[in-house]
Amino acid sequence: MKTQLTSSHKRRSTPTQRMNIVPLLAILAIGAVGVTLVLLFPMDWIRTPNVTISAERGAISPNGDGEMDTLPVVYSLSDDATVTIEVLDQNRALVRTLNDGDLQAAGQHTIVWDGLDRLGQPLPDGRYFLRVSAEASLRSSSSSIPIDVDTQPPIIRLANMPDQGQVGGDTRELIIEGLTDPDATVWMPHRQQPLEVDESGRFRTQYILQEGVNRIELVAVDMAGNKASVVHEITLMTEPPNVVVLNPPEGLWLNQRMLSVQGRVPAGVRVLVNQNQAEVNEEGHFDVDVVLEEGENIVRVEAIDAVGNVSAEERRVYLQTRPPALSLTTVRDGMTVREPSLLVVGKTAPQTSVWLNGRELLVDSQGGFQGLANLIEGENVIRVEAMDRAGNTAVVVREVTYDSTAPVAGIPPGVRNVLAVGGVGVGVTVVLWLISGLWQRPLSLVLRATRSTLIPGSDGRLEPAVVTFEISRPATMTAEVWDLSDQRVATVFNRQKRAQGEHLLVWDGRMGDGQVAPPGTYEVEVSASTMFTTATSSTRLVVEDDPRRPAWERVGERRHDRHRFERTEL
Repeated sequence: MKTQLTSSHKRRSTPTQRMNIVPLLAILAIGAVGVTLVLLFPMDWIRTPNVTISAERGAISPNGDGEMDTLPVVYSLSDDATVTIEVLDQNRALVRTLNDGDLQAAGQHTIVWDGLDRLGQPLPDGRYFLRVSAEASLRSSSSSIPIDVDTQPPIIRLANMPDQGQVGGDTRELIIEGLTDPDATVWMPHRQQPLEVDESGRFRTQYILQEGVNRIELVAVDMAGNKASVVHEITLMTEPPNVVVLNPPEGLWLNQRMLSVQGRVPAGVRVLVNQNQAEVNEEGHFDVDVVLEEGENIVRVEAIDAVGNVSAEERRVYLQTRPPALSLTTVRDGMTVREPSLLVVGKTAPQTSVWLNGRELLVDSQGGFQGLANLIEGENVIRVEAMDRAGNTAVVVREVTYDSTAPVAGIPPGVRNVLAVGGVGVGVTVVLWLISGLWQRPLSLVLRATRSTLIPGSDGRLEPAVVTFEISRPATMTAEVWDLSDQRVATVFNRQKRAQGEHLLVWDGRMGDGQVAPPGTYEVEVSASTMFTTATSSTRLVVEDDPRRPAWERVGERRHDRHRFERTEL
């Protein structure tokens, strides 16, 4: 009993004691909450999130060309934060919000700006700022970078390109020089490195031109990706223009002072003839007159293209207005001959053509010529015409009478009349006097081959052989042609009376049947006979081969001639 009372007494407390316990508990509770807050959120109260921002370039070109129309921006957060991304203009006024208060974890993030405003329209060119703000519980930070909106291509201008697009062979190395924006890069195709651009935007390079068309392209690219290009086509022409001179030919001889120079060049080419401008039509043909001087003239035709390449052609032209000299040495006007053939010998200027009664003669290097004229009984006209290379002509005409009954040279006409009208006695006396005179003088015969070779002419006929023979007194003459096998080929004349002196024997190369003698060697034998004496002499003649005949015929005849010649020698 006593014990229980004591225990009950111990559990009871006074009001004063209860009042002291309540404040203590409140203090303990508050302290516990504060300790918990401090332990749970210490950094949220005191940290500041850091923001770093970067971009690969500082410009954007939202023009829809697919080149740098958008710009990726990379930013990093040091702590978790609420992120706001805004685009500001150069006055820091809000243009567009790209991200509005999103909670993002610490680390690296990327935002892409397309250069448009909040309505989706492209912003005008200028400078803008992209700002990233990071906000924690009590503190925040932001960072921004400038971005230029640029939709205009850079300028690019060249300073020294040829206006016509064509250059000559002396400008193989072309200096390309120009201007662009200072921040632009200039490229040329097929070059791995861009051209160097200085701080003023000037660039300069050397370009080696190739023959023909060269396409030169330069491309300027600014920091926003805008491009501008310039293209020039330069044609390198190193080959001189072709010039064809149609008239005159080289070495032309003229007898007119005015010469028409004609030719052809490519269209657009200038022509100078002896330093004088010639008119060229649309097809490239030209025709200009040139006045010549007597003698040698040089006509120079120059063709000059648009870039100065020159080609030239020269022609030597000779002006000769005076006719060639022409003289005959064996024919006199009004002379009378007893022979049916007359040897015409003359002289003219070298390189001149000569015709005897319409038949062309050979002219040697000294201008000498000779030809045989066939005569008819009575009066004959000997016409010799000479024409030089310039076309000038000279003509000599001689009248010759052929009279086979004309008196023998050396007997005066009076004696012939006495013989004709005198009596038999006088005639016998004269004959006896002549015989006695001839008996006292020996008969001699001398042969000289003036032209021993018979040459085929352009008409197929042979140029005749000419043999001069001289007798010491009048005689009866016979001339025969033999081949090397002792066969008589032709009789030139038979038992003709010839006076004392020099005479001509002409063989035209024809045999007794009228056919032309084949090529080979022949012998002409001349005999002179008087009443008591006979003299004989011979010389060889050669008939040349006609080069126009077939080779097998010429070879066969040469073998035949060689066989006959060997047999004769044996």
